[in-house]
Amino acid sequence: MRSNNVKRALIRGDVQIGTWINTLSTPQIAQILATAGFDFIYIDMEHSSFSIETVGDLCYAILAVGLIPIVRPAGKDPHLLTRPLDNGAMGLLIPHVDTREEAEAVVKAVRFPPQGDRGVNLLGVHTKFGKADANAYMQSTHEETLLLIQIESRRGMNSLDGILDVDGVDGAVIGRADLSTDLGFPGQTNHSEVTRCVETMIAACLKHRKIPGLLVQDVASAKEWIAKGVRLVPYASEVRLLMSAAEHAIGEIRSFAKGNR
Repeated sequence: MRSNNVKRALIRGDVQIGTWINTLSTPQIAQILATAGFDFIYIDMEHSSFSIETVGDLCYAILAVGLIPIVRPAGKDPHLLTRPLDNGAMGLLIPHVDTREEAEAVVKAVRFPPQGDRGVNLLGVHTKFGKADANAYMQSTHEETLLLIQIESRRGMNSLDGILDVDGVDGAVIGRADLSTDLGFPGQTNHSEVTRCVETMIAACLKHRKIPGLLVQDVASAKEWIAKGVRLVPYASEVRLLMSAAEHAIGEIRSFAKGNR
């Protein structure tokens, strides 16, 4: 299996910076984001219209430019987890994990026997459609796949230590939008209680030697959370990056134009 440089860097304690793709499915975007300097790309299936075919094409393009594709599947059912992996994903971000038992079921779904019950497909993107030794491939897949758990509820926070104690779970992130809603503060992603939960998650990850991650929408927030221990840093999304640049440029140009009439 291909080497997951992002996972290796995170285990060393390095910070890795990525972004989301949830709307624009053109494969050229992989090269654009690679040239910009990102380390990894999240591909969203939970809140997008992307099919598994689209996800496979994006994974292939992302791998081709030297980045690491991580897919957030639409749910936790085994076939929703294994299909992205069979089509090029080097990691998964599992949404709405609330208990240790759910985390254990996820690990079982994505690992090959005897640790799990994932089916074997040796002829695919990960092997560059070449011959592969089954035992070596399955072992390397366990080592190279990055498995992240997304905590998005009070129940998930209460189960955090048990979830992070599961062998095979590499790290966790807080889904602040859903967590703020579950806590009774919808839309208030920077509410003090939500911030406290993120800090609790970071401390729990460090305790269990797991990787803490967090979506940030601006540079100041990225710096703040990196200083607090976050190492996996997805910054905004392809749409937010485009909108931010466009809004800034248009505002500057319109302001200048009005002053020169």
